[in-house]
Amino acid sequence: MDSAEILALLARTLARVQAAGQTGGPLAARLCDACTEILGADAGILTLTSATERLTVRTAESAFAQLEDLQMVLGEGPAALAFAEGRTVVAHLDGHEGHSGPGGHQGHPQDRADDDDDAAYPVFATMAADIDGPVTVYAVPMRPSGRVVGVLTLYLRDGELARSLEEAQFLADAAGAALLGDPDTADVSSQPTWPERAHMHQATGVVVAQLGIAPADALAVLRAHAFGRASTLESVVADVLARRLSFSYDEDSDDGTASDGIVSNQQPRTEEP
Repeated sequence: MDSAEILALLARTLARVQAAGQTGGPLAARLCDACTEILGADAGILTLTSATERLTVRTAESAFAQLEDLQMVLGEGPAALAFAEGRTVVAHLDGHEGHSGPGGHQGHPQDRADDDDDAAYPVFATMAADIDGPVTVYAVPMRPSGRVVGVLTLYLRDGELARSLEEAQFLADAAGAALLGDPDTADVSSQPTWPERAHMHQATGVVVAQLGIAPADALAVLRAHAFGRASTLESVVADVLARRLSFSYDEDSDDGTASDGIVSNQQPRTEEP
């Protein structure tokens, strides 16, 4: 299928979904749904990344949502690698053996995972073993102008993509080009379907104020706390914004000696009456 046919298919899919009254939310969400359907994936996640923001739409089934959240908490995984290197990354996750790799997948030859990729996200590959599998992850960078602006991540429980990786790449680039021209995409605060991302930025600001550190470091603190208590990043963000969790420098330890450690003060959750 050539580029013109792929664009026509994308247009028809968007039109059909809208005619059926199934559309809703921002353009990014609609494009993500269309790409997921065209490529025959079980779920799709579209992430837009800039120097200061990371916006994600369409986190679907629970297991797939857990994989996405795991990548965010750890700061590593197929999507992070695809964004960093500007290439498609394919990971075959065996949810029982703790393995990420080719593992018997019989898809297109170009769909085979690179064994070297495992070394780029060792913690993710190990922890993904706790999530029901097997599942194949396709992380396709969106690079419409030669610069990566985000990643289209596709999840399959079984089989392979309905289109080749070359077609998936073109489709992702087309979606990226469409989003670059979408004024709503640039403002996370205007997107009611992306409240978690807005909350994350707010929580990062709170930690910046509490610890006097850079925003990137504050986000790292939130990620580390989520990892340390085996929780989700969204849960930590919610606790910070609800003032159930606060961070401060521990200037004096229990024995009276100076300490430069960071202390987190967790207040118990209370149930609504």
